Amino acid sequence: MKLRKFGVICRRIIFLLLLIITVLYMCAVFEMKTLDGPWNYTVKIHGFANEPENTFDIIGVGSSHLYCTFTPVHLYEQTGLRSYILSTAQQPPEASYHYIKYALEKQNPDVVLIEMYMYIFGEFESEAANHGAIDNYPNVPNKIQMIKDVDPADGKENYYFNFMKYHTRWKELTKADFRLDYTKRTDPYHGYVFLTQSAPNDSKAVTYDDIEELPVIDKYQVWLDRTIELVRENGSEPVLLISPYRITYPHTATVKYLHRYAAEKGVTIIDTNLDYDKIGLDNQKDFYDNEHLNVYGAEKTTLYIGNFLKEKLGVEPKQHDDLALWQEDVEFYNAQKAPLS
Repeated sequence: MKLRKFGVICRRIIFLLLLIITVLYMCAVFEMKTLDGPWNYTVKIHGFANEPENTFDIIGVGSSHLYCTFTPVHLYEQTGLRSYILSTAQQPPEASYHYIKYALEKQNPDVVLIEMYMYIFGEFESEAANHGAIDNYPNVPNKIQMIKDVDPADGKENYYFNFMKYHTRWKELTKADFRLDYTKRTDPYHGYVFLTQSAPNDSKAVTYDDIEELPVIDKYQVWLDRTIELVRENGSEPVLLISPYRITYPHTATVKYLHRYAAEKGVTIIDTNLDYDKIGLDNQKDFYDNEHLNVYGAEKTTLYIGNFLKEKLGVEPKQHDDLALWQEDVEFYNAQKAPLS
């Protein structure tokens, strides 16, 4: 009798495990993916897990303004510093916190760059942005907490089991969806989005004189404090980054607040909108649109940031045995630029 009950329990446990595995697999298969081209977020985020541990000097998180501003391969070629960008479009600050938490589980960077665009422009709900940040996030235990913290308006169940969101994709599925081989790939751009189009605009250096400060919203202030604390607890240096984009009042007032906040917290802030001339940015050639750089502007800004970190914070390249891997990425990167010359 006892043996029969034990057998029943075992069969139920096995059935439950198989059901969970099947559900998770179906979620992964039907999930919307970006696997090719410059916007291959899925490969960029999953590719981070396939990088050698404890090899990055710099990790960056934030919105699209970071993955269009900072090109790790160019930085490596010019300075030897290794970096990776874990950015997604309109990445919520709550998600940025968890991306840092995930990154610090396998890396010990000297610097964590925290791009400030989403803090500056305030809270707005975007289902696409939430899914872009959450769906690709590979750490399941942390993902559950990320979903709770982001608290998406379209319902947490669409993120816990995103098959509910994507089940209508069945006509679009390809072999790559079923193989899930993107989880084993690396991104040769190390998180950067390679853009070549130029869109002349009126972006220019700014000044914060004669305006009153406007703090970030209370919700994001909490997350900024928590993020800085997390980075410091892990022995890395948090650096706030204001990427180059056309910025006007009242957002300039929030940036002015961030300068004072950083000074009071003893946190380094790099505000590229003050230093267009030092960077050498040309608003007729170096922008993809009003708010994002193309590869020409990104290379200039990346080198400016890298040199700043070396000179002001003493960041130097770690010695590792992965030179051949990085050299392959440098060759690939330059091959993409060759037709542009």
